[in-house]
Amino acid sequence: MGLLAPLGRLLFSAIFITSGLNHFFQLQAMTAYAQSAGVPEPRTAVLASGVALVLGGLMVLLGLFARLGAAAIAVFLVAAAFMVHKFWLVTDPMQAQNQLIHFMKNLSMAGGALFIVYFGSGPYSLRSRKAEPGLGGGRLGMPLRH
Repeated sequence: MGLLAPLGRLLFSAIFITSGLNHFFQLQAMTAYAQSAGVPEPRTAVLASGVALVLGGLMVLLGLFARLGAAAIAVFLVAAAFMVHKFWLVTDPMQAQNQLIHFMKNLSMAGGALFIVYFGSGPYSLRSRKAEPGLGGGRLGMPLRH
């Protein structure tokens, strides 16, 4: 069962690492999209979010400061949901549905990131649970053993 934690970290972090890298490889297109969505300072926002996604994803994947990495991912996801996926402003029903799906996907993944913020990285991490600062615990508030 302990192998589920690193597998979960891999599956969770893969989308953020690849998406974050895409922020750099497709900088011009990502900046244009952010600008069309009304994001302030779109190029800076794309670069900063790319850094947050790659570093946050790697931190979660490796279990090294995973709570901090997951917090960065959660902040990005909530910000992107409200700044980019404004389904309530879209008049075309198909496009509105598409933006609603992206909005809800972001909020859902932010919820997953908040679980990592609370519980930490789990077993097979580069940083043990005892050394990682923050909240967390198992059933009845007892510390989790790894």
